[in-house]
Amino acid sequence: MIAFDDVTLSFGRRVLFDNVTLNLRGGRVIGITGANGAGKSTFLKLAGKILQPDSGSVTLPAYKTIAAVSPEMKIYDDLTATENLKFFSRLRGKALTAEKLFELGSRVGLDMKTFGDARAGTFSTGMRQRLKFAVLLSVDADIWLLDEPTANLDDDGREKIFSEVQAAKSGKIILLATNDKAEVEICDEVIRLPL
Repeated sequence: MIAFDDVTLSFGRRVLFDNVTLNLRGGRVIGITGANGAGKSTFLKLAGKILQPDSGSVTLPAYKTIAAVSPEMKIYDDLTATENLKFFSRLRGKALTAEKLFELGSRVGLDMKTFGDARAGTFSTGMRQRLKFAVLLSVDADIWLLDEPTANLDDDGREKIFSEVQAAKSGKIILLATNDKAEVEICDEVIRLPL
């Protein structure tokens, strides 16, 4: 469970969150929705302790690992898809075999035989999104922070990501920030901002 206890956060004179108290439990996909600028991405950053609140606290389960997919997530353009996956996995102390690389690619619809040795800088935005999600899968984190995870994906890519999210939810805490109706539909619970 991720617990928000009396959390307040402002940017200048604009209050985004005012004394928010809630518990985000695992085993379900929790959608975070709201108008542009309502604080969806900021909510995820608070939940992952990337941002600290002005007051109150956010408590994460002990010894849990976090991974994210967001528009802000960077992959290295000069590295190949394979090199990106190996690099980010090594940061988490994991080594990827050739078989695991192909499996990850298959799960997100990224043909590693064709694209594994291609530089990420040559990828379309949809292909980059598939690679970002493969990175998330490769580190096998306990908490997933997903910010518009199917942006720029075709129908096949969206279905693959939705399937991975549904398959993973029983053992993870998954927060999904979105205004996309299809993404909202896979959520078990929806929190609408502002709170």
